[in-house]
Amino acid sequence: MAQVFQDLPHNIRGRTHPFLTGAIALSISGRKDRRHELMVFVQEQTVKRARWMLALLALIVLLGSGWGVVQAAPPAPQTPPNSILPAQQSALMPEAIPSSPTQILGLPPLKAVLVVGPLDEDGPLTTREKANMNTVAEELEAHGVTVHKFYTPNNDWTQIKAAARGAHFFLYRGHGVYRPPMPYPTVGGLYLKDGFILPDTIRNDMALAPGAIVMLYGCFSAGTSALDEGEISSQEASRRVSQYSAPFIDVGAAGYYANWYDDAFQQLVRSLFQGMTLGQAYESFYDFDEATVERHPYPDQPGLSMWLDKDHWWEAWQYNYAFVGQPDQTLQSLFGLPEMEVKPSGIVHMADPTSSPQTFKLNVGNTGPGEFSWTAMLAPKARWLDAKTLSGTSGQDLSIVVDPTGKKPGTYQIDIRIVAGEPSVQNGDQTVSITLYIRKELHRTYLPTIRSSAP
Repeated sequence: MAQVFQDLPHNIRGRTHPFLTGAIALSISGRKDRRHELMVFVQEQTVKRARWMLALLALIVLLGSGWGVVQAAPPAPQTPPNSILPAQQSALMPEAIPSSPTQILGLPPLKAVLVVGPLDEDGPLTTREKANMNTVAEELEAHGVTVHKFYTPNNDWTQIKAAARGAHFFLYRGHGVYRPPMPYPTVGGLYLKDGFILPDTIRNDMALAPGAIVMLYGCFSAGTSALDEGEISSQEASRRVSQYSAPFIDVGAAGYYANWYDDAFQQLVRSLFQGMTLGQAYESFYDFDEATVERHPYPDQPGLSMWLDKDHWWEAWQYNYAFVGQPDQTLQSLFGLPEMEVKPSGIVHMADPTSSPQTFKLNVGNTGPGEFSWTAMLAPKARWLDAKTLSGTSGQDLSIVVDPTGKKPGTYQIDIRIVAGEPSVQNGDQTVSITLYIRKELHRTYLPTIRSSAP
C-alpha cells in the first residue's frame, strides 16, 4: 500500500480527498494487475473534481455579477500598524509668546473637546500623544476656553458627542482610519478604545458650533500615511485630505488642520488667539514653506480652500501639513458676540398741522456674527407716532409713522428703546429719539440741480 500511495499524482499525495477511500481499498487486495486500474480511477476522479470546481466557480461569478444575490462585503476599517512620527523639530522654532485672553475682545465663553486614541494601548506612543494634547489644553485654558478631555481609555463616543455639542474646537490625536486596498484607500474617521467612528457617524452625531476649528494628527489626515511605500501623488494627497476633512466640513467646521508635529496644535491655537486669520495661522507655523505648499479649491465647494504642504523626509516627499476651510475668517468673526447697531441714531421731522403722515425706518443691524432678536418700546406713548413693528430679528427694520395732523405748533419728542433678546449681545440696549417740529406754515425752496454728461 505504501508503494501504491507513492505512485499517486503529486497534487493529491498527502491530502485527505474523499475519493481516495476507494483507491486505497483497491490497493489492499495486493493484486499488482490492479495498479493500472487504480491510477485510471484516480485520474478520472481528479478530472471530475476539477470540472465540478469550475462549475461551482462559474455559478458564484454569475450570482455575484449578474443577479446581485451574492454581494462582497466592503473591507473592514483598519488602522496602520504604526503611527506616523514627526521629523525632529527645528532648532529655529520661535519661542512661545504668551498672549492674554483679552487680546481678542468680544468672544463668548468657548469650549474645546480633546480626544486621544489608543496608538499602542498604554505604551509610549499613546503616552506621548497625551502629553502633546495636555500642552495644547494648557494653551486653550490660558485663553479662557473650557476644555473637555477624552484620553484613552476614557474615550466613550456617547460622552464625546455629548460634550462636543456646541464645541468651538475639536482636536484628535491617534491612529488614522482607512479601508483597503492600498495605495488608494477610502479614508476618514477616528479610532477609539471601543472601535471605529466612521465619517457618517461623525456627520450624524456631531453638532459642533458653527464655524468650529478641527485639528487632527493621524495617518492619511494630512495626506501621507505610515503604510505608503514611497511617495504619493499630489492628486492622491488631495483626495485623501478631502475625504478625511469632509465630515467635519459637512457639520459646519470653518477650519480643518492636520499636522504631524508634536507642538503644531499649540502653535496654531496661539496664533488664532493672537488675532490671525485661519490662513495666517497655517502659514505662521515654522514648518510651513511657501515653495512647497500646494493650493487647491476644495472639491465641490469652490468657496473653500485646500492647502497641502510637504517635507522631504526619509528620501521621499511626505504630505504632512494640510488646511481646509475659510482662510480669511478669524476667531472673532466666527465666534464673536453679536453687536447691535441701529441706524439712523435719531430722527428729526419738521411739518405743519396740515402735513401728511411720514413713514421712517430704523434698521436694527448686527456688526458681529450670528443673529439676535429685538423688541422696541415707546416711552411715553403719543398719538402722533405709531410703530408698525415692535419686534424682529437683527437685520430687520423698525417702521414708524409720524403724523403731524392737527398738532399745535411746538416741539414734540419720543424715545424708542430697542433691546436685544440676549444679554450677551453687545450694545444690546439702545435708545433712539424721534423729534417732531410743528410750525404754522413751512416755506420750501427748491433748488435746481445740474447734471453733467461729462465723465
